[in-house]
Amino acid sequence: MPLHIMKLVVGLDTLADFAEWQKTERVEYQGRAANLVRTRYKPKRADEILESGGSIYRIIKGKICCRQKIIGFENVETDDGQKCLFLTDTEIIRIVPTPKRAFQGWRYLKEDAAPADIGLYTGDEELSDMELELRELGLIK
Repeated sequence: MPLHIMKLVVGLDTLADFAEWQKTERVEYQGRAANLVRTRYKPKRADEILESGGSIYRIIKGKICCRQKIIGFENVETDDGQKCLFLTDTEIIRIVPTPKRAFQGWRYLKEDAAPADIGLYTGDEELSDMELELRELGLIK
């Protein structure tokens, strides 16, 4: 059963904004393109996340709205001290938008609590407020 991570996206309003920003955060990691997520601490269960195929679920404006597969972790030294980079796949997978309160840092997310996938984000799938509300009520998937 995969173990995942949740982390807030701060300063962006939509999934489209997030996707555009991710294009600026690309690096090469082990011979492939990857995106960076900066955080202070490396998860103690990092090996379990990688071995189980875990993802990072991103929270934008109070809703978990997408995920990216985690492909690695790297500790780096910065001017501010030791940091951890989460390296993710560049594909963004849309999920059923799920309300989530703000928190600092990141949190673990177990597979049975993870929202269901909708499909690969291609850039033109912003959901209307009505569709979001119908999904939250369980009337559509």
